[in-house]
Amino acid sequence: MYNILVLEPEYFDKEIIDLLRKAGKVRAKRLSRKQLEEAIPEVDVLIVRIEEHIDKDLLSVAKRLKIIGSVTTGLDHIDVEYAKGMGIKIINLHGLHTASTAEYTIGLMLSLLRRIPWSYKSLSRGVWKRYQFIGSILEGKTLGVVGLGRIGSRVATYARAFGMNVIYFDPYVDSSPIARRVTLEELLRESDIVTVHAALTSGSKGELGYEEMKTMKKSAFLINTSRGAVVSEDALLEALKNKVIAGAAIDVFVNEPLTDKDNQLLAYARKHSNLLVTPHVAASTRESAHDASLEVAAAVIKELNSMR
Repeated sequence: MYNILVLEPEYFDKEIIDLLRKAGKVRAKRLSRKQLEEAIPEVDVLIVRIEEHIDKDLLSVAKRLKIIGSVTTGLDHIDVEYAKGMGIKIINLHGLHTASTAEYTIGLMLSLLRRIPWSYKSLSRGVWKRYQFIGSILEGKTLGVVGLGRIGSRVATYARAFGMNVIYFDPYVDSSPIARRVTLEELLRESDIVTVHAALTSGSKGELGYEEMKTMKKSAFLINTSRGAVVSEDALLEALKNKVIAGAAIDVFVNEPLTDKDNQLLAYARKHSNLLVTPHVAASTRESAHDASLEVAAAVIKELNSMR
């Protein structure tokens, strides 16, 4: 019987766990790094989301591990090459977080431009000063989409419904009926809002640094719901401090989970009203969590059955 370990069990409902139990013995529990290192030698199937880093040190002691099922699209939290070298099959998602992430991206835009979090915070303290929270509308603004894949395309579609002008930069997409293709420099220069939906690769890592942000309008906003390392955190902090851009909303970070000790953006956000930070929850909806977990569980079972 296969031993199946499910981390982050809050995202896996009873239906998913019962399905996995048809294939083996299931343990669904959050584990500390030390506990995971102790457990992994006896695990045949590991099912994860984003919080645990499955690195070389962990994989090197996973002698029985046959499959890693990641309920994510990106795989930068897994040492994929080392895992493949060990003969471990990697299973991940293909598009099930699209609607959730795209909707959340629009929510971040509205929150920034209409100053929703800060107006709530003010009124919750008993302060009624409407003039402090005069915002801007999306209609008529230019949205620059960096990465016109599934999520970027959906964001562009939603943005057009708000009456926005949409442009995009993506070296892999030659044309689109919903947005005008431009260079990255043109996108940064023309956009009122820049939203990042690029996969993390060696080419996209640090793609938006301080020099790129200096190209943006001083009135522009930056949104990142893709991967933290695509936007330089140090550059963003300096850009906000120096008023190079008007504001930003960031849902993803280089090192997660985020703490005050290792990230100055969090400390900055506590004291300023032009940076909105959230804990990598753009894809976190009941619907997407269920559908995504079901897809990965079904794929894991299919792979296990092929091994029998």
